[in-house]
Amino acid sequence: MSKSLIVFFFFGCVSIGFSQSNPFLFASKQARENLLIKLNDSIINPSAKDFLANRTMNWESYAWATSYIIDDSKQNFSVLEKALKRYNQLSKSDLQKVFESVFACFPNQFVSEMQLIAEDESENHKIFATAINYLAQNKVEVKDLLESKFKNSNHPIIQALRNQFQPDYYPISIADLESILRFNKDKKTKFLYSVQHQDRNKVGKVFIQSESGLLAKENGKAVLIDQLARSATNLPMYITNGNTPVGLFKIDSLHKSENLFIGPTLSFVTFMPFECEASVFYNSPTIDFTLENYLSFFPKELRNNTLLQQTYWAGKAGRSEIHFHGTTIDQSLYIGKEFYPQTPSMGCLCSNEAWDNEGNLMKSDQQKLVDTWMKTPGESGFAYVLELQESDWNELENNLNKY
Repeated sequence: MSKSLIVFFFFGCVSIGFSQSNPFLFASKQARENLLIKLNDSIINPSAKDFLANRTMNWESYAWATSYIIDDSKQNFSVLEKALKRYNQLSKSDLQKVFESVFACFPNQFVSEMQLIAEDESENHKIFATAINYLAQNKVEVKDLLESKFKNSNHPIIQALRNQFQPDYYPISIADLESILRFNKDKKTKFLYSVQHQDRNKVGKVFIQSESGLLAKENGKAVLIDQLARSATNLPMYITNGNTPVGLFKIDSLHKSENLFIGPTLSFVTFMPFECEASVFYNSPTIDFTLENYLSFFPKELRNNTLLQQTYWAGKAGRSEIHFHGTTIDQSLYIGKEFYPQTPSMGCLCSNEAWDNEGNLMKSDQQKLVDTWMKTPGESGFAYVLELQESDWNELENNLNKY
């Protein structure tokens, strides 16, 4: 399939012209079946056949398609094995696309290949950081490589990479979360909190603090909505198409996306630092993007936690368009995955939506999130994406209900 068709399918460059009161045909059973056929017959299978026969490959479309369905087939394994063994014959951009499929589909099977690439790479920050992360997630010691490569670099990807191996890089506690809520209580601004697991295969929770400082509640209980912050690739947060970064986002507005995979339910349009003007991000004409100004949005006792800096470095590295949205993606693709029936995206935060065979919306967690946000006037505010230490998850709901 041509790149233009991939853009059409994934980024939705044409206006969809539907509303939730009418069937959204892209979410219908027939459209989903047709898409899967096209992915396999027009992209995955012919591309694999060409590459294995030493012909050219469009790695952008192949990586997207195999990541989208998390293709762990023998065929895809053979393609990626060959690509990694011949990585020196690929451009850096193509190799990064290979990494997307590797992380998505074979997170543990290519350790020796990634070791060689990490040891060999001395120029490309993204390639090196991605390879190091693959090794680290497979419990390979990377300290010597980190100390020997890019040691004088101040590139934001290398800064973010270094941060994650520091002792002060850790998920927050319930007490830390409550300190952030107290810190923002009198700001007279709306805040959205997406609390996630370190393991992004696990589904997180999102809740809202209104400009009054109180949590949004129903029947005396905090409104907690499921939300997935896992990318289809499961790449690191500061890499393009990776998982949602931890840290601060500016919520600019609510918007109906033209992306067919997001669908017609309103999305939260958000900015990371450096993605918009500092005056827009901070609501102030005199504040610049500095790490100190960014950290001023956190209580003093948390400002040394380098995990909370991810959006700062990801934004500086060029990540963009990480929105909070719904989904028309076929849930059945992910049966057996820990996050099912949630659906991953390409780095955004995704709230589940269920569609019937004709494309009618039956249930929408995203709509509930939008409705809860709009119980008070105004679309703008701030969002925090946070990772909560695993031992505190059982306490989350009860603690928020008391707040």
